[in-house]
Amino acid sequence: MLVFSVVLMTLALIIYTISILNEFKRKILKPWHAIMFCIGFCFDAASTIIMYKLGGSKINFGLHYIFGDIALFLMLINAVGAIIILNKKHKNLLIQFYKFSFFAWIIWVISYILGAVLHL
Repeated sequence: MLVFSVVLMTLALIIYTISILNEFKRKILKPWHAIMFCIGFCFDAASTIIMYKLGGSKINFGLHYIFGDIALFLMLINAVGAIIILNKKHKNLLIQFYKFSFFAWIIWVISYILGAVLHL
């Protein structure tokens, strides 16, 4: 199960990175970005649940866990926010949303790196 969880988390990293860096480069939110944010979040959440169960279902308060919880929450906001902004067609938000996406991705990457460094 650990290998499956690591694969899911790495797929989330790839999906988040491709979609967020593309959004950052284009400076506008596109529908496919929102789809990728949702897929990435699902992989991320599934992997987190598996790792939580593998860890004995205990809540920890280390640096990785704190960053991980914050990052997962930010990526949820990113996915839901992207859907809302696209549905409402807020032009100003469509061209500004990449800033939040990039911030959320940076926090997520820090969490990913902390997990790899502290737990391998």
